[in-house]
Amino acid sequence: MLKFISSLLRREQEYSAVGKKLLQLAFPIIGSYLLHMTYNLTDMIWVGYLGSGAVAAVGSAGFFLQLGWAMASIVTVGANIKIAHSVGAENMNAAGRYSTAGLWGIGSIAILFTSIFLAIPEQFIGFFQMKDVHVNEMAVSYLIISAFGIIISFANLLFISIFNAHGKTKISFKASIIGTLLNIVLDPLLIFVFKMGVEGAAIATIIGRGSSLAYFCFVYKKFDTIYFRGLLPNATKLKDLFRVGLPAAIQRISFSVIYIFLARIIAEWGPNAIAVQKIGVQIESITFMIVGGIMQAVTIMVGHSYGAKNLTEVPNIYRAGWRISLTVGAVTTLIFLLLPQTLFSIFVPEAESILMGKDYLMILAASQLFMCLEMISAGVFNGLGKTKIPATVSVIFTSLRLPGAYILGFYTFLGLNGVWWSITGSSILKGIVLYFLLRTYLKNNTFGKF
Repeated sequence: MLKFISSLLRREQEYSAVGKKLLQLAFPIIGSYLLHMTYNLTDMIWVGYLGSGAVAAVGSAGFFLQLGWAMASIVTVGANIKIAHSVGAENMNAAGRYSTAGLWGIGSIAILFTSIFLAIPEQFIGFFQMKDVHVNEMAVSYLIISAFGIIISFANLLFISIFNAHGKTKISFKASIIGTLLNIVLDPLLIFVFKMGVEGAAIATIIGRGSSLAYFCFVYKKFDTIYFRGLLPNATKLKDLFRVGLPAAIQRISFSVIYIFLARIIAEWGPNAIAVQKIGVQIESITFMIVGGIMQAVTIMVGHSYGAKNLTEVPNIYRAGWRISLTVGAVTTLIFLLLPQTLFSIFVPEAESILMGKDYLMILAASQLFMCLEMISAGVFNGLGKTKIPATVSVIFTSLRLPGAYILGFYTFLGLNGVWWSITGSSILKGIVLYFLLRTYLKNNTFGKF
């Protein structure tokens, strides 16, 4: 009995030490994510004062911008994981070559998307078939202006991946602070003082992200261990980035495409419904951003352990991440259930939109804990370089949202709420399935006791 108790205490101490290290890595990432959310919420709040039509315009253009960011994750996710493996193995030369390969890869993708968005912006916005001509015009203008900032946004994402993979998460946080504060100041000035409307919001975002990138470039010169190795990309390293990052990119791209088609379904209930979905996603990102930071910390720690061949530490990292995220998920679930109308009234004044938003948050509350379970499990798989597993689970079950939304929305009494239930139901399934897949994987491989 004493031996058993001693073993439990020792294991608890191990969890505590791992949890402390995890939080040290996670807090700056969480801060960066929350600042990114503040970016979006600031835009939504100020744009919201222009009316639901303006929110719908920014939201519809935002779907295609998110598609570009999803494509960029081919490089950013691959760079984060492979550089973390190199750092864990103390092979800084390899880390530098992965950084250079990432720079070339992200630049190519940025040029591609910028060219496409500038060439045919009307065709993208026309997909939603919104009946309001003014809303369409605002959306096209927002997409065109935002396209000029794609290279800045993508470069920021790459620097975040590089610095985080080296464990320098505080640098990414500081860069986010600079960009967000500038954006918060510029938003009301450009939107209302200079009367630029949604175009002002797009310009403010570009300037804010440009300041973040400038900070990264300034700080980069001060680190001897973080550098770009070589002028041209190593073909093998670039292939490694794409091999590891492609599944995650397919997951994010499919998610963006699915949400574009989902938005097309939602558009049948009018611009208010589109605005509600856009705002609701931003509010739900309270959970997503916090747990996403923990997930990234899990990925980095697992990546370092994998590179150092210290595999028995992986289950401890998973447990520590799940305990922390469980607390976050429980709190946000209660907030969504108790304060849905209050949260939505911050962003839009229309009573109809607020009531729609209330239903959205109360339904999505049912999936928050399962979303946490999915993300932490995915973080472990990603850290091990097994990105195909969480990507496959996500693509399969997220795809079910489309037929689910169509059937529940148009052929049941639920109406628009049926669309929200298709989203929350798929999240619950993803969390359960991915948990059991991870449990099986760790038990069948040399990772110690799960």
